[in-house]
Amino acid sequence: MLQYKQEFGEGFELGFELGDFPHLEDKSWKDEACPSFMFKLNSGLGHASSGLDHGGSDHKQNSLVEYLVLWVDYPSKEERENSRASRYSIVTAANLGSLHEPEIYHDEHSFTLFETEESEALTQYLSGLHIEPFYPV
Repeated sequence: MLQYKQEFGEGFELGFELGDFPHLEDKSWKDEACPSFMFKLNSGLGHASSGLDHGGSDHKQNSLVEYLVLWVDYPSKEERENSRASRYSIVTAANLGSLHEPEIYHDEHSFTLFETEESEALTQYLSGLHIEPFYPV
C-alpha cells in the first residue's frame, strides 16, 4: 500500500495519476496536515545556486540539484488544516542528508514556487519540469 494511503486513508484522492510522475517520492507522515511527495530537479529552476539546496556532504558535486516538496491537501477546504491554503503547493526544500540517504525538509529559506486548486494546472506544471530520479542509480 502506498505511504500516503497508509497515513491518510485508502480513500484519499490525489486528483491526479501518481503513476504519471514516477519520480515523485512519497514522504507522507501521519503527523503532517496532508500527503507530501519529494522530488528533485537538476539545475531546473536556478535557485540551487542561491544556496537553497544545502546538499550535505555531497554539496560540492550536487550544487545544481533543487529539492522540492509537493503538498497535496484535501479536496474540501473544510477538511484542510489551513482553509486558506491551496490544494496543491510546491515548496523548496533542503537536503540535510546526502545523495544516498536524503533527508528532505523545509527550512528558513523555503518558499512556495507554485500553488493551485486545479489538478490539471498541477499536472501541466509538473510535466514541464525535468524531474530526476530521486535516488542515484
